[in-house]
Amino acid sequence: MNGRGHRARLWLFGLLTLALMVMIFCFSAQSGEDSERVSKGFLATLLGALLERILPRLSEKGAEWDIRKYAHMAEYFCLGLSAMLWFSELARWRKPGRAALSALALSLLYACSDELHQIFVPGRAGRFVDVLVDGAGFVSSIGLALLCCWIGNGIRKKKTG
Repeated sequence: MNGRGHRARLWLFGLLTLALMVMIFCFSAQSGEDSERVSKGFLATLLGALLERILPRLSEKGAEWDIRKYAHMAEYFCLGLSAMLWFSELARWRKPGRAALSALALSLLYACSDELHQIFVPGRAGRFVDVLVDGAGFVSSIGLALLCCWIGNGIRKKKTG
């Protein structure tokens, strides 16, 4: 069962990582006008009111800009976490540090390629600041996953020691 469970998790996390990459690509392929329309929609208005109450302002550019940046962070938080789980399953959790470095590399390369892709989309631009925003998302999720691994390992060692 362990072998089958491992293969199932490997496929699940691999497909989830790929699906998130496709989703991010599709969002980035929207023209600037389409992307702005989505950001100004009902959900953005609702989220904007919520964000203003619980999350710090990122700039003076307004709630819509903040929503877009927090959305970038959320997308890449999910990508970093799924990549960490996938690489961890590839190594069967023996080397969480290596899995974290692999997930960081994949997420960073994808964030850079995403900004490069946006250069070719009408009304969009590739910005280094967006790679930094994406990085805040994937670094935090991978760091959280590593913390959970180390806490879990410490608890296991105490039980067996």
